[in-house]
Amino acid sequence: MKFSIVVPCYNEEAALPHLMAQLRPILDRECAAPDGWELILIDDGSRDRTLDEILRLNHEDPRVRGVSLSRNFGHQAAVNVGLSYASGDWVGVMDCDLQDSPEVLAQLLNKVRREGYDVAFAVRRTREAVWLKRVCYRAFYRLMAALAEHPFPENAGDFSVFNRRVHETLLSLPESVRVLRGLRSWVGFRQCEIPVDRPDRKHGSSKYGWLRLFSLAMSSITGFSYVPLRIASLAGLGMGIFALVLGLLFLLNRTIPHFTPLSYYIGVSPGTTTLILYLSIVSSMLFFCMGIMGEYLVIILKEVKKRPVAVTKAVIGELAAPSHATTRSNMLASEPAEIK
Repeated sequence: MKFSIVVPCYNEEAALPHLMAQLRPILDRECAAPDGWELILIDDGSRDRTLDEILRLNHEDPRVRGVSLSRNFGHQAAVNVGLSYASGDWVGVMDCDLQDSPEVLAQLLNKVRREGYDVAFAVRRTREAVWLKRVCYRAFYRLMAALAEHPFPENAGDFSVFNRRVHETLLSLPESVRVLRGLRSWVGFRQCEIPVDRPDRKHGSSKYGWLRLFSLAMSSITGFSYVPLRIASLAGLGMGIFALVLGLLFLLNRTIPHFTPLSYYIGVSPGTTTLILYLSIVSSMLFFCMGIMGEYLVIILKEVKKRPVAVTKAVIGELAAPSHATTRSNMLASEPAEIK
């Protein structure tokens, strides 16, 4: 019985030694067998010495394995490539910066291994971050809870542990735009949450800027909710009804001068004010609806192209090859070389 832990890394040269110092004793304690765990570090096209650090850790302990991507594909792509190589009976996902505590990882593992849950995930009770980010995070999760077609846990990131059945189900999903926290909640099964206090990172700097956070939010909304499209349809229907009613009122105003809706007589300046107001409203609604549909078209375009989520350049250590056909076609573009 093996526990696989997937850790995406991007410019984490400074954080990796601290991660291993805290994580290895806990894994040895929880997985007593000599080969009871494997740590899969995904180098997401780092520009520092992250890959060299992964090589060093693998030479020290063969249970530490790595995958090097051909360029920076992003956090979610790195996570999903790591999942494609995981071979354990239980699979965990955590960040490299120790904001995800190794002790909590052990708690999540025991929830799945000993208490019969299929999925255990951490829910951030508190978060050390600037106030603007905290407000945006809260707004995003509440919006997703309201819009998603399935239960979307509030303040739950990717930090989780799940069993082999859930792992295989996640790998079998065919989409190319993959957001783990959304897919994990979508597949269902028996899930539980553990509240945690998320500290600020102590080593290095965050790689999730505002642009990447916005991209992740839009991928989550368009990937797991059809409500915005329905809002666009309702907005178009509402604007049609509004235009019809407004036209009837102006017709009455033109034929019956004493009938002046909003104290306006169209004969004073025929058409000018009304036309400007009407075009402004209609144009704003049209652009709003087109923007919503454009976000969905981006997702459709990516799915139609069927490109893999990432390209693997090399593997480090003895990693099992992805066995699922969907995983091979959707996540990996080529057979990677092995670095020893």
